[in-house]
Amino acid sequence: MKRTLIVAEKPSQAREYAVALGVKRKGDGYLENDQYVITWCYGHLLELERPEAYMDLEQVGRRWSLRRLPVLPSLNDFRRVVKKESAKQYQVVLNWLSSSEITQVICGTDADREGQLLFQEIWDAANCRKPLSRLWISSLTTAAIREGLKNLRSAETVAGLAAAGNGRAFADWDFGMNLTEGFTALFGSFDTERKRPNVISIGRVQTPTLALIVEREWEIESFVPQQFYEVKAEFKAEQGNYYGKWIDPGDDTKRITDLQEAESIVLKTQGKLGSISEMEEKEILEPAPLLFDLTSLTIAGSKKYGYSAEKVLQLAQSLYEKKAITYPRTDCAYLSEDILPKLPAHLNAVCQEPYKDLADQARGFGLPKGKRVINTITAHHAIIPTTEKVVLERLNRDEQHLYDLIVRRFLAVWFPPARYYQTVVMTLVESETFRTKGKALLSLGWKAVYDHSDLKKHGSAGEEEEAALPPLLKGQVVQVKEVSWDEKSTKPPKPYTQGDLLKAMEGAGKQIDDEILRQQLKGKGLGTVATRPAIIESLIDRGYIFQKQKSLRPSAKGVELIRLIKEKLPEAHLLISAEMTGQMEYNLAKVEKGEIPIQSYMSEVENSVKRIVAELRSFEQCHGKSPLAFAPAVKVSRKGKKKEEGEKTVRQKEKTSDSSAQSLGKCPKCGSEVIEGQKGFGCSNWRSGCRFVLWKTPICGKTLTPNQIRRLLKTGKTPLIKGFKSKSGQSFAAYLIWENPAEAKLTFRFKKE
Repeated sequence: MKRTLIVAEKPSQAREYAVALGVKRKGDGYLENDQYVITWCYGHLLELERPEAYMDLEQVGRRWSLRRLPVLPSLNDFRRVVKKESAKQYQVVLNWLSSSEITQVICGTDADREGQLLFQEIWDAANCRKPLSRLWISSLTTAAIREGLKNLRSAETVAGLAAAGNGRAFADWDFGMNLTEGFTALFGSFDTERKRPNVISIGRVQTPTLALIVEREWEIESFVPQQFYEVKAEFKAEQGNYYGKWIDPGDDTKRITDLQEAESIVLKTQGKLGSISEMEEKEILEPAPLLFDLTSLTIAGSKKYGYSAEKVLQLAQSLYEKKAITYPRTDCAYLSEDILPKLPAHLNAVCQEPYKDLADQARGFGLPKGKRVINTITAHHAIIPTTEKVVLERLNRDEQHLYDLIVRRFLAVWFPPARYYQTVVMTLVESETFRTKGKALLSLGWKAVYDHSDLKKHGSAGEEEEAALPPLLKGQVVQVKEVSWDEKSTKPPKPYTQGDLLKAMEGAGKQIDDEILRQQLKGKGLGTVATRPAIIESLIDRGYIFQKQKSLRPSAKGVELIRLIKEKLPEAHLLISAEMTGQMEYNLAKVEKGEIPIQSYMSEVENSVKRIVAELRSFEQCHGKSPLAFAPAVKVSRKGKKKEEGEKTVRQKEKTSDSSAQSLGKCPKCGSEVIEGQKGFGCSNWRSGCRFVLWKTPICGKTLTPNQIRRLLKTGKTPLIKGFKSKSGQSFAAYLIWENPAEAKLTFRFKKE
């Protein structure tokens, strides 16, 4: 009997192939009929051997140390071993690959780099020489599977994909295995609280991602707010009132930083007559947002439902396996031209409640057109609903939420743009200019797809960008009804959320909000759309960062690692450079396209590892071992989920010097560095007798923060602190200033002083 073998990525995928091909007989680890045998992996069945497999352990020893490094197997010397938990299924796949019954093999794993690699590992291990084809599909519907089998790709067309998969795996091994051992040998220690080594994990993508989070934290900590004043006026016109904000007509970005200037404008214009000097009116069109790629879907899921990146990926994969959506691990937000004739079938599939009326309307607008929808695609097109009707009740609540996001984004591109009428009014009063912007919705267009509560409400008084305006005419005289100044201050950068971090990783450290530009700059990011969620999770698991509400913050361990690299290890700067790591990802894409050989890529990787290991040796000779902080303490909830305890880190006091803590400023008593301790902010020179300390005891109900202490030490005054409580329970705001800096005594200064 001559049969074709199809190797799927996992059992659920194999079952869909079986349904499409009418394969019903079950075996142990496979499905079969007279024409096909369908077997599967469970993800990677093999893994790369550990460095010890390439070492002479009698000579270099079993203990991690720099003397054992670097370990850099050549391309042909890398070895893989079968994972213990996968041994049985590996043997099933191997037996079928070598079976005389099999005359043709089809790789049916996920159509991406990682899917190709996990098949390639087995194919190479089996040394199989049978005819090989590649099934390349974007959904698991029966129609898509059958069409894919009619249009199989040759093995040659995916050879670059397989090479890039190996390049990714080998490069990650070279960086991770060598540098994790090297950094741990030099900067690790034994964590007596957890009774295990404090491993200093290093990764090709993980470490520059950590650097993004740490550097954002430094930006926040070093931020000094700048006060400015905003002058607003309310104008009385014949048809109604409107608001305007003062601007400098020569530079509309200029801020008033002098209170006297703001007060002068108020006095000058209060109660006076003015006139409308300029008036610009135009209609603007707002097109529907681009279809989802995995990153934009993750951002939407995080923003609306609070899902983590890992959670979105899991839900999307589940929806894909349930044939509800097309392939989710895509970095493309466009559709190809050849899918246009099939789009009505995708629309019909969502023509059920609660989308029926919207789908009917969408059909009336005709097929989506324009380059925002139909454009050049990468390996896979944007995520859209499949051609199969989904029984919504069979999806769990989170799956329904994500499916709803995808369906509505798909429906939106069928609808016309939303139409607005925008007005910009300049009002001149005593030679001072006030600007008013108005925006009125004329037609919902694609916004009809969404709940109106999700859309911005227009017409809130005082909001310059969206003010509701009465009918006005150029040259019209108006009365200044009220004018006032408001004190404001610049805001520090916000900590990364998971969605923000994904954008920054995709843009190699640059957060690119423009969706069209984001699509044009693909390929030079940190990691891939499929690996980024796992990178964020690994940083949390390894104690480098923790999640506080929606914000990602670095632990002391994470901060110390990045500072160490930044300040003392110049050769290791590659490890924290998003741009350089993004370039490596770009070069890997060139390997995939066959533009550069994998040998060239790996040569760069090996040279980088050699330079960093040499630098670590030099550091050890000059400074010896320097243990870093431990990871945050971890509590386990009743449900068994890990919970990070924020910045509370457990340290070995005898092994961690005060100098490892971050300086907040100079001690007013002796000039040494002030650092944060568990109970207060004290001088790092306390061992030599300096007793300067600001205790964390609440002052009128408020406990001082590190940022407030930093400002106090730098300027002699904290920022304005709101929320103090007097003895009578009254709330008040005040600055804290020195009464006696050497003795760490403070006093209040009120805002009007």
